[in-house]
Amino acid sequence: MEPQSTSFSPTVPSSSSPPKLGRGNFRRVSRTEDTSPCPIPGLAADILHMRVKEGSKIRNLLRFATARMQGEGKGSDGVAQRQVVFTGSGRGVTKTITCVEILKRKVGGLHQVSKLYYKTVNEVWESPQHGVPGITMHRTVPAISILLSKDPLDPQEPGYQPPQTLSVPAEDKERRRSLLRPACSPTSHHLPGNAKRACPDDWRISSPSTSKI
Repeated sequence: MEPQSTSFSPTVPSSSSPPKLGRGNFRRVSRTEDTSPCPIPGLAADILHMRVKEGSKIRNLLRFATARMQGEGKGSDGVAQRQVVFTGSGRGVTKTITCVEILKRKVGGLHQVSKLYYKTVNEVWESPQHGVPGITMHRTVPAISILLSKDPLDPQEPGYQPPQTLSVPAEDKERRRSLLRPACSPTSHHLPGNAKRACPDDWRISSPSTSKI
C-alpha cells in the first residue's frame, strides 16, 4: 500500500508560521474520521460491526464477537448472529486482521470477504504555550473491512476467501502413528544387545511362593 499522506492546516491566518510538531510542544485534543460507507456490498442493516482501534483490547473484542456468533449472546431479535464485520484503519489494521484470524479458528466454516481502502483522518493539535497557534492535520491512512459469514458468499466477489479446512501436519500424523505401534513391532527402535524387548506374549505372573528375596 502507498504511504499515508499528511497535510497541515494552521488554525490561524496564513501570515503566522505554524509551529513545529513535537511531543513536548503539542498535544492532540481531537481525532475524527470521515464517515465513508463500508466498501463491502449487500450488508444487512443490523449486522454486527466491530470497530477496531489502536488501543482496543483483542481479548475483549473476541469475547464479545465469539459469544454473538456462537449464540451465547443473541441480538435484539433473539437470534444468534450469522455475520460480523471487522473494520480498522491506520495502526488498527494489523489488530483487525489478528481478530479475524483468531475468530476463524474459534468459529469454523466462515466465509470471508476483505476490502482495502483509504480513509481521511482529521486531528487537531494544540500547544500548551500561550499565543502559539494550533494545527489541524488531515491524514490519509489505509483501512480494511473484513466480513465473516456463516452463510455462503459470492465467490466471484473480489477479496473472497472460502472457509478454512483444518488439516493435520505430516509430522503430527507420523508422531501419532509411532505412538500407536506395539512395542514388539518390527518398526520399533533397536535395543542394545543385552536388553530384552518386552512383548505381551512374554509376560508371566510369578507366584509369591517361588519369588526369591
